[in-house]
Amino acid sequence: MLRRLFPIITACFLAACSGDSSITPDHKALESPTGEAVLRHLLSLCPHRTEAKQLTIVLGPLQDSASPEFETKFADTGLIVTPSRKLVAGAVNGEVRIFDGSTNQAPIILQLSSLTPEASNPANYEAIAAWAWKDKAQRLKLRVLTKPDAAPEIRQIEEIPIPVRNQDGMPTPPAADPK
Repeated sequence: MLRRLFPIITACFLAACSGDSSITPDHKALESPTGEAVLRHLLSLCPHRTEAKQLTIVLGPLQDSASPEFETKFADTGLIVTPSRKLVAGAVNGEVRIFDGSTNQAPIILQLSSLTPEASNPANYEAIAAWAWKDKAQRLKLRVLTKPDAAPEIRQIEEIPIPVRNQDGMPTPPAADPK
């Protein structure tokens, strides 16, 4: 079963992670000081922070690579920052995972999908961000309140559900309504 699943996972991962590290106009906003603050906040929320040894940052809904300059800003986290292009999908100890191909370590993956200015106050933002580590993950909608001469205040608006996956790594069908 795993042999049939491996090409599918690899294709999905490669489609999701762009090898191009150039910054698109959309990613300039994501790689801003506000985007950095959101990702640092997300890392502080990850309960597996002390177990992990590596960190990978991806941007946008398609999980594009962050620029090397932006990744460098996270060198002070105590985690080895691993570019997404070094990650592979496959089996580690019988579990399907995304991991660094050279170390076989699963990094904490931080994704900043969007950073949108609020219509009522463009100095504040709404962010969609997620962390993942091995088979654990959490996606959040956050409100970023900018403060003059201070770090932004980040508040959780809601947790966005992540579809449950079965042992094959495929999304499970919705449960039938027991009426």
